Amino acid sequence: MLRPFPFETPIAPDALIDRREELHRLSQAAAERVHVRLAGPRRFGKTSLLLAHAEGLRGVGWRTVHVDMYGVTSLAEVCVRIATSYARLKDNRLRAHLDSLGGRLGLSLTPAGPGITLGPRQRVPSPEATQTAAAELLDLPLTLHERDKIPTLVVFDEFQDLLSAGPGLDGLLRSHVQYHADAAVYIYAGSQPSLMRKLFSDRERPLYGQAEPLELGPLPADEVLVELTERFEELGEDPAGVLSPLVGVAAGHPQRTMLLAHLLHRELAARQLGSTTLPEGGEVEGIAFADAVVRRALATTHEAHQGVWDQMSAGKKAVLAALADHDSPTGTTTARRFETSRATLQSALRDLAREGQHVTRDEGPSGAGPWRYVDPLLELWVRSRGRPL
Repeated sequence: MLRPFPFETPIAPDALIDRREELHRLSQAAAERVHVRLAGPRRFGKTSLLLAHAEGLRGVGWRTVHVDMYGVTSLAEVCVRIATSYARLKDNRLRAHLDSLGGRLGLSLTPAGPGITLGPRQRVPSPEATQTAAAELLDLPLTLHERDKIPTLVVFDEFQDLLSAGPGLDGLLRSHVQYHADAAVYIYAGSQPSLMRKLFSDRERPLYGQAEPLELGPLPADEVLVELTERFEELGEDPAGVLSPLVGVAAGHPQRTMLLAHLLHRELAARQLGSTTLPEGGEVEGIAFADAVVRRALATTHEAHQGVWDQMSAGKKAVLAALADHDSPTGTTTARRFETSRATLQSALRDLAREGQHVTRDEGPSGAGPWRYVDPLLELWVRSRGRPL
């Protein structure tokens, strides 16, 4: 097992923990040709889930395309991203079509096929040429289906960034997708759940009602514990008394779960060689061992947390600090503590909720639950600022 606990990159389909219900829903939607809106914070396992789903569909004869929209700023760049994604398919006829299209736009595919580069004598494409290229690219699933009757799964990742590329692009997309019928199924994946909900539930938006909602929640603790226990057994390592509290600290966050498991594995492997990776030494056991691994994780993520904190407004910092200390984020006590107004705190909480990266709340039959951190390690970092854990 080369990387038993990968945490820096998406997880391979065979290493995915749980998500059986989500995979079933995605498979059912594909069979019924229903589009899906998949939402969850960044680093919460969307890409890993989508890779597993795509592998499953390829196994039954589907074509799959993954278009990353992160940071797009123009329709021309959207065209580049779509063409790049289709260029990864091993299809010479499609590649020739993309090369022809790129020639009309003044763009050329790289020999390796992973991207598009500007040549030395290229011109800037006109808005009309870009619109034409976008229409052809968006209709590729239909074009391909007419040729070989193979359906295509098209994933638009970080879909909310499409709106930054120009007004009305969700309308342009809908004007093509609605005619694809059996040719394609679309997954619109995004890391800002509130914005994704607005795109598909606002009656004024073109994509209103065009996709079934699927939001990723935390991983179930029992499933995580069983899966990680089996992986440590395969490695010949015994995490007795340590794994369960670490799973509790991770609180179902996929990336943080893997990071803590990785650090535990690294220490157990070091101990087998008579060494240690922990400042506390290789003698700590049980809860003290788990605490030492958590401190190691916080040291690893410190710079990232500091960067997040430094970019926060005073109001957002107050809200996050109150939540970390289990106080009301907009209450009178918090307002007094941070010498601000409740209106400022309420505005900051609304902004944090809209961004969907640091705080969230669960929706249940009785309404919304209490606010909580998305990242449990950020919560610990905020709670322990300037103080030892």
